[in-house]
Amino acid sequence: MKPKYSPKASSSSAAALTPFPLKKTAGQAWDLFVFSAFFAVLFNAFYVAGIELKFKPKVFTGQSDRGSTPVTYSGFSSPASDSPLQKKATPTPLPGEPNPFPRLSVMGVKQRFDKKSCVILDARKPEEYQEGHIPGALNFYGNEPEKFAPLVMPQLPDKSKEIIAYCHGGDCDLSLQVARALQEAGYTHVEIFTGGWPDWQKAGYPVTKGVDP
Repeated sequence: MKPKYSPKASSSSAAALTPFPLKKTAGQAWDLFVFSAFFAVLFNAFYVAGIELKFKPKVFTGQSDRGSTPVTYSGFSSPASDSPLQKKATPTPLPGEPNPFPRLSVMGVKQRFDKKSCVILDARKPEEYQEGHIPGALNFYGNEPEKFAPLVMPQLPDKSKEIIAYCHGGDCDLSLQVARALQEAGYTHVEIFTGGWPDWQKAGYPVTKGVDP
């Protein structure tokens, strides 16, 4: 025997099944809305032509949070930290004082000596000069220019004459002091014999002794 069809029972069953799919659909729609909104805000924040928002994500600008001083990364340093990795600027050391006077080798001095085309000054101490010096050289002790200048400079009236100063060679700067004194006095053609007295002796060139040139 067939059961009787009951419209009321059918209607009740449909009512029981209907809310479930509607609830699921609403949940999916909400998830989609939240994801879309988050993605839109994120995209708009980093897109150049995006719409201006009241809320602006903080973008790193290379500025320190403690002030307006930029944070430098090239040397692993920041004004706000004293990290061991901080690379501090080191002032470039200034080069030594340039030597404006031409330098001559022993051969160059010998050539001028033979031609008698120059004046040679011995910048060593008087006692060293007396023990031996280049023939014709005048003694002009480099450490006492105020004493020797009045004695030697009157013998050098031509301030454009080629003048060669020498001393012990190497690190000796007595000849340089003499050259500077002459330059300050207006002499324009002053040179330095780099090897000095040691090179002249080693080469076996003429020498003389005594207080006279």
